[in-house]
Amino acid sequence: MSWKIAITVALLTGIITAVITAPVADRVTKAHGVSDFEGARGMFIGFVLIPAGLIGGVLLGLLGTKLVHAVEWAHFWKAAGLSVGLSMVALFSVAGLSLLTIIRPPLMDGHELSLEVEVHVPSHLITPESRAKDKIRVSLYAGPKDNQYATIDTANCREANGTFIVTAHAALSSRSYLRTMSFYIEDHTWLAADLPLPASPTEKDLEWTELMPMREARTSGADAVITDTRCRYRVLKGAKAE
Repeated sequence: MSWKIAITVALLTGIITAVITAPVADRVTKAHGVSDFEGARGMFIGFVLIPAGLIGGVLLGLLGTKLVHAVEWAHFWKAAGLSVGLSMVALFSVAGLSLLTIIRPPLMDGHELSLEVEVHVPSHLITPESRAKDKIRVSLYAGPKDNQYATIDTANCREANGTFIVTAHAALSSRSYLRTMSFYIEDHTWLAADLPLPASPTEKDLEWTELMPMREARTSGADAVITDTRCRYRVLKGAKAE
């Protein structure tokens, strides 16, 4: 391998990769919601991602030259073509994998979706103290990046036939096949229910489900401890997605 050819190919590949990195990085960082506050996103692209593309291109240029055993200038274009090809595959593979990690909410007819849940609790579990603000909580878990507290709809919380009904709403923020709804009363009660809701809900999910029993949250599977608290849910259409 000729080092003159290798250095020339490496510099050419590095420059081309850096130039292509700029628009790719702009697209990926926008998709990830990187803040533009005080030029933070632009500086991240200019001072981190573009130099990374330059360095990666240089290294792949050296590798491409070595792989074609370029010992004379007649091999230059072959080495350059392979090196640029390797750098583009690496660049777009990294960008693609990065985009795959973005949480994308499910939509129905272009509308954002939320979940309305009702928890039917035996009235004897609801003490005067637990009726205070934030003593009863509901959360929805759909993965490490999608774990949120639901908003309690106090106007629709009611008591009927010895049962206190808690109504709550939570946004569906990801296409997850695993959604667990948790219900808390102060510090003494923690219940859970695994919701059989598809990753992308359909029209039939707009209807209320049948009431299902909740389990002690610290138990699961064959060892699950089923309680007399029950819950049901339905999907609600929200605003049109932008």
